[in-house]
Amino acid sequence: MCERKYSNFTNMETVPIPDSLINHRQVESDVDFVPYVSETAVIKGRAILKRHMISLITEGEKVMYVENDTIHLSPGKLLILSAGNTLFTERLGRNSQIKSTMIFFTDAVLLKLQQTSQPAIPPKNASRSFILFDRDPYLHGYVESVNVLIEQSMLSPALQRVKLNELLLYLESKSPGALAQFRSNGMVSSEEERIRKVMEAHCLAQLSLSELAFLCHMSLPTFKRKFEQLYHESPARWLQIQRLTMAADRLRSKTAKPGEVYLEAGYQNHSSFSKAFKQYFGVLPKDYLH
Repeated sequence: MCERKYSNFTNMETVPIPDSLINHRQVESDVDFVPYVSETAVIKGRAILKRHMISLITEGEKVMYVENDTIHLSPGKLLILSAGNTLFTERLGRNSQIKSTMIFFTDAVLLKLQQTSQPAIPPKNASRSFILFDRDPYLHGYVESVNVLIEQSMLSPALQRVKLNELLLYLESKSPGALAQFRSNGMVSSEEERIRKVMEAHCLAQLSLSELAFLCHMSLPTFKRKFEQLYHESPARWLQIQRLTMAADRLRSKTAKPGEVYLEAGYQNHSSFSKAFKQYFGVLPKDYLH
């Protein structure tokens, strides 16, 4: 296996992963180690993650928006992320590139591990779509060993399975029950539950309605229709209210001034923010506490 460059992501296209990163695969595999290098920054690209993923970044940074959270990923972290839709921003490192190894694997891999290792049982109703670990000396050494195998084209399918099991067993011993907790997240949420999770997690993020619909696994028209059925309000109006309420809370707590908070509330200029604020609260932001 050799290192390849994939720099064809754009900010608007939807990329199936790992399909778009694996060339000339002849058989379906339950484990794939994929080296990745890009010299192109990406702002909120869209990825459909078809299998679970472990990300081992060695250079650059990523911000990933998933169903119920925002993940900040750097070389000091190791991420396990469940299959699903995600928005991702890639920031280049000191050498003007982002570099990582990604490991893709199926639910069957986790199930087999549980059957053979008897991991701890996770708390009930505590499923998670991702787990973020701090890199410790072992994990640093693991990443280096994987990179050596990749550089020497020695990472055969059999060795990939061995190396993945090694990593998963170590993470299970480091955080007992975490992998079972993670796997339970594979249960499909209802559409209503998914909308609630996405909106509660990202109502203050600068995401478009189209991007929010993508995280909900829906087309924009379907998302709007189901949102209005659930909240009895259009998503645009609901988001505006959440952001104006946040701005009012910041002004009330005196942690921000009117001229500072409008960007956090998603407005391009102070004038439009002040107008919307007055329409909702009856006073201008500067007069809110008087």
